[in-house]
Amino acid sequence: MRRALLLAAALAAAAPVPARAWRLFGEPSDGKIRPVQALNDADKPAAVIAALTPQFLQTLRGTDLRQAYVLLGDNYDRLGRPDEALGYYQVGVSLFPKNVDLLTRLGGLLHRNGLDARAKVFFERALVYEPRHWGAHLGLAEIDRRFGFLDRSADHYEIALEAPEVVSRASVWRDYAEVLRRMREEKTAELALRKSLTLEPNSADARVDLAFVRRDQGDYQEALVQLDAAIGLGAGVGAVRAKALFLLEDGRLAEAAAAAREVLGEVPGDAVGEWTLARVALARGRPADAARALTAVRDASEDGFAARAAQVLLAQVKALEAAPKGGASR
Repeated sequence: MRRALLLAAALAAAAPVPARAWRLFGEPSDGKIRPVQALNDADKPAAVIAALTPQFLQTLRGTDLRQAYVLLGDNYDRLGRPDEALGYYQVGVSLFPKNVDLLTRLGGLLHRNGLDARAKVFFERALVYEPRHWGAHLGLAEIDRRFGFLDRSADHYEIALEAPEVVSRASVWRDYAEVLRRMREEKTAELALRKSLTLEPNSADARVDLAFVRRDQGDYQEALVQLDAAIGLGAGVGAVRAKALFLLEDGRLAEAAAAAREVLGEVPGDAVGEWTLARVALARGRPADAARALTAVRDASEDGFAARAAQVLLAQVKALEAAPKGGASR
């Protein structure tokens, strides 16, 4: 209930407002950095870096110097030079150890490069100085999601989603929904996904995610509607695989077989396609056809789990074929 109420509050949040490029916190500024900030706002990373020479940096103090290190890190990162960005963020943090903008940028860069243990330190330090800083909470939410600390991740997402800078980001709502689904909070996950879709109505990925959430709630009809919408938006063969399995689970054998053949038409020998045809054949009392499909999965699949599952079911099919015949068939 608490989580649903928090989500309802976020959904009712006011329209986002533009974030300020930088914050003064009462520190002195003589305005020297403002022309460079204008170059940054105009998306001219090379010009920003050229302007922030070592000689120019020596003339800066307070807020201007701090913002110079933010701009250097940001623009080297924009240019695809993360090592140099990292160096400037680190120098900035050493000079301004309590500045949350530098701390969260350093944490974010480390996180994007897979250094989550180091990133977490800087995100947590930022929260010491600004307990509801959305960037730090979002970074911690992603790290905790990656490592399976789902309740903590959800808490961080909820705080981050209160921020105007985040509430309009469809991808964050989708990531939050993924955490909720893994926690088996399907109704709240559905709310988050529908919010994501109000922001990006043509998101095939969100439609697929919503299909799985509806299927988890036992609503195969709506799940299939969402999958068809995703396929229409270009979701690709993965969505057709899911459709075949959903139809199979719902007992719609002819449609499941048709979807499986569609998959196999695009990916010959596909494990899910063959598996679906095997299950349909078994349900229809045709173990020989099921055995052929399962043998194809076992022998051709690069997925070790799929091959093992096929082998287990194949053994059951062969036992069925070897059983004495008799009695009425279904």
